[in-house]
Amino acid sequence: MTATSTAASAPEQDDEPIWFPPKETLDELKKDFLLGQALSDLPSELPVSQIIEHPELFQPRELDERHIHELRRAIRVEGVLDAVTVIQVGDKAILIDGHHRRAAYMLANVTKPVPVRYFQGSLEEAVLEAGKANSKAKLSMIMSDRQNYAWRLVLLGTYSKKQVRDASGISDGQVAIMRRAMNALGEEAYNFDDWRRARDAFNKREREPLDDEQMEQWLESQANDYADRMSREFGKKLPQNTTIAARALDIYFGRRLPELVIALQEYLPEIEDDEEADF
Repeated sequence: MTATSTAASAPEQDDEPIWFPPKETLDELKKDFLLGQALSDLPSELPVSQIIEHPELFQPRELDERHIHELRRAIRVEGVLDAVTVIQVGDKAILIDGHHRRAAYMLANVTKPVPVRYFQGSLEEAVLEAGKANSKAKLSMIMSDRQNYAWRLVLLGTYSKKQVRDASGISDGQVAIMRRAMNALGEEAYNFDDWRRARDAFNKREREPLDDEQMEQWLESQANDYADRMSREFGKKLPQNTTIAARALDIYFGRRLPELVIALQEYLPEIEDDEEADF
């Protein structure tokens, strides 16, 4: 089955067109994109603020905060990182590959221009390039990221099975299942940006929502499991070295550390004032 026949088999829409953010972004960028435009006159460096992100289309995986922290440290030592990849759309440079590097530059408050390289190809090819670049990266994509990215490409409806497979790194069989799921679910397919949830709906195994008590039991079970794994890994090292533990959490959580601090407020014991303690 070709990409054209897959798109043709999708349900016809009688009312409003399906709202799918990656497709909306792709259509908007196409209005200003000129294939074969001359890139020789474009600058080889750009201010970070002028490198535009569209993660719903060009970011195949979740950002890893520890990797961003490591890149920020490299910036302090080396000044700049390897060039990020952009595609020129009108007067804008759209980021294809280098989301971790851009986040690190922002975190390090870098104001001087940083190296860029320009992708020469169509916007549809640029979407595939984003997946291929991340598959080859030092921080490789985990399987769930690969599957979610492949599912996004299937929903876009313009790529062949081979193109989806090569860009995401999943098997032909998985791509075929995703295509069947899209056709079976119809418009509902576009409600799922997560392949696992789409697969569950396709298999008619949608999970019943948990009530408050069940959710609390699940959270407690997960927390105990994490605590057991930390205990096996670190023993008493973390509780006895709180300064090191704090630095480790800063590295691990990165920009989400403030969320952890807020969540921890609930578990802090009440501290008595000095008079009551002395009494």
